[in-house]
Amino acid sequence: MEGNSFRNSTQGGPSTTSRSGLPRTRSPVKLILCLSSWILASSCMSTAAQIDRVDGDNIMRHVEQIIGFGPHPPGSDAQRKVGDYLVERLESYGLEVSTQDFSPMTPLGRREMRNIWAVSEGTTESVIILASHYDSKYFEDFSFLGANDSGSSTALVLEFARVLAGDNPTRHTLWFVFFDGEEAFLEWTSADSLYGSREFVKMLKARRWLRQIDALILLDMVGDKDLALRKDVNSTTWLNTLIWDTAYQMGNDEIFRTRGSTGAQDDHIPFAQEGIPVVDIIDLDYAHWHRQGDTLDKLSVDNLKIVGNVVLSSLPAISQYLGEHR
Repeated sequence: MEGNSFRNSTQGGPSTTSRSGLPRTRSPVKLILCLSSWILASSCMSTAAQIDRVDGDNIMRHVEQIIGFGPHPPGSDAQRKVGDYLVERLESYGLEVSTQDFSPMTPLGRREMRNIWAVSEGTTESVIILASHYDSKYFEDFSFLGANDSGSSTALVLEFARVLAGDNPTRHTLWFVFFDGEEAFLEWTSADSLYGSREFVKMLKARRWLRQIDALILLDMVGDKDLALRKDVNSTTWLNTLIWDTAYQMGNDEIFRTRGSTGAQDDHIPFAQEGIPVVDIIDLDYAHWHRQGDTLDKLSVDNLKIVGNVVLSSLPAISQYLGEHR
């Protein structure tokens, strides 16, 4: 893979432990059959094909704004400006916004970082997180803007916040989380990567909030013109199945591929290690990954809308499934 990041770890990364109440020894085939039957029987899915709430122009404007600040690795002035932009947009939607400042040691010394999240209240304190990282990877030898990695997913989570701020279709409280410091500064290791998500989980544990987190839906590199999303082996089986089945019902199986898999080391891993159901929606076959060519012209408005509408369509069923199996 291009660059020094090893998020595509084939089949050997950490496995995910689910808190869904399903026995860990259950056969994956039986689990998929049971879940597929549950989805077909769920009234939440009856309107999935009708949901079209994502504004592609909004998403592209967000990407333009984000990359307009230039390369924005953690600790840079440009990254601070990107974070300020996220806070301003989230507050404009009427959401309560919180930040978490931290200064981890990196191979290049200490760097100031900031996680950002906003909250749309549900009828329960149980939380579903919709997340992306918002930093771009550090390169010394060329200017890396990261329109797809991570502009596309950052912009899409911002659009989720707008759509869901006053119209939460679930019983769950929704958090829109933007992690800083996902990228490695030098070479991807357990220490030089995932700074923001690791720190966020530490904060959740320290405040005894971790028990409130029912699921994490992570997005990363979701906007390229040749988008091909495959199920991540480090994600929770029932979440993969539910989202991909929703995409199939909506006629989007050319993007949400049913064949093949990927293995992502990404911001969902610290949550999975705590037993939280997770899913990472990511295209690791992006030709311009960690290259100078990751620019706005490589993105597809239509593909961004498809991914967004599939996730929005899945949320009621995810919430219902968690309520029945937690």
